[in-house]
Amino acid sequence: MAQSVATIQLQKLSVGPPDKRLLHNTSLTVEPGETLVLHGPSGGGKSTLLKTLLGGYPWTDGEYRLEGKTITAQTIDRVRAAIAYIPQQPDLGNDTVLHCLQQPFSWRSFRTKRFCRTTLLDWFQQLALDETLLQQPCSRLSGGQRQRIAIIRALMTGRRILVADEPTSALDPEASQTIRDVLLSGRYTVISASHDANWIQQCSRKLTIKDGTLVDDTAQRATNDSTMVTEHE
Repeated sequence: MAQSVATIQLQKLSVGPPDKRLLHNTSLTVEPGETLVLHGPSGGGKSTLLKTLLGGYPWTDGEYRLEGKTITAQTIDRVRAAIAYIPQQPDLGNDTVLHCLQQPFSWRSFRTKRFCRTTLLDWFQQLALDETLLQQPCSRLSGGQRQRIAIIRALMTGRRILVADEPTSALDPEASQTIRDVLLSGRYTVISASHDANWIQQCSRKLTIKDGTLVDDTAQRATNDSTMVTEHE
């Protein structure tokens, strides 16, 4: 039987100059369908790790592999085509919600894909959003509506790897549960940062990062509740 390829693999990755490391010698393997949440103090490296996975920070040492392929400055477009970002405070622009959701299909990475209104309306129904919002300017959306639109925008292009920063922070309990059920179902591979206790509990792994170093990697599923610590040389 063929062995599955890890979705994301970091091997001794470092970010920043030697005298001011933002990430230190970080090794991490994320399998397809895993849901990870980063935990740790403010400024400890959570945001740096998320941005590095998105190609926002160059790494000075180590290797970043995405679905078995080494990522370099020349192949960084593979990251943007494969990984969707769900920010805590999404900037959706000033145009209508419909324009915002159509816009990704004009980007180079997704020009071969077609916007589907039926799929869009399915997502609206699933996330309890009214269809009339499509003609409203994004600037008039509430925080919870804005966050759900950002999630739909991330999912509409068909990407299965998600990097999410506090994805439920603006949602009420019912909407938050819906988002957890969608994103943490195992259908997507998710790497996230969150202070939401319910989100953390529902993720399959919790990673503790402190001073730019991954210090603990804990499986949270009942079938595998052992603690795995990544060693750093």
